[in-house]
Amino acid sequence: MTRQTTAPIEYTNFEIKHERASALARLADTNDLDLTPPYQRGSVWTLDQRISLVESWLRGISVGSVVLADRWNSRWHGPDGKPFDPESGPSLACVDGQQRITTARMWFADEFAVPASWFPPQHVERTEATDDGPYLRFSFLSRPARNKMTLEASLQSETVKTATCIEDEARIYLLRNEGGTAQSADDMANAQRIAQGG
Repeated sequence: MTRQTTAPIEYTNFEIKHERASALARLADTNDLDLTPPYQRGSVWTLDQRISLVESWLRGISVGSVVLADRWNSRWHGPDGKPFDPESGPSLACVDGQQRITTARMWFADEFAVPASWFPPQHVERTEATDDGPYLRFSFLSRPARNKMTLEASLQSETVKTATCIEDEARIYLLRNEGGTAQSADDMANAQRIAQGG
């Protein structure tokens, strides 16, 4: 493998903003956002990870940014060399953050439940029994609680408008995910033990 480039490296400018998680989920549902470009892994988060994301939203804890590529720019072209055509597919691609956006889709579509105790009792309209006590799905919340969660559950998004092709997107994906060392199961178990007062 060579690290040499055919031209000097060009600075990539990202547009950074906070997006409602529900809005990003809706973009994926309407096929305006490609969640599965070919360089992406599949859906790999566990249910526990998805539940933890909802907890993070409720606590207002930042969960890292998602990276989107805007394919509707003057430089982007497909494998055939032709410029982006909005009729050919989504104008945005999820370069990084597929698990978080997928979790948002699932949460707002009632595909999993979280502990009902996380919400004020007056906003819990119904629950379902689990081995861990009562849980609820998004639609089990009162309208005010659903509206509040829809407004407050957010993801920081970084949109790159200078990717020219799928290979550029894949390179950004690699640079975002190659850095650092992945947390081991022991690292996570240690943090979990400390979080539980052990």
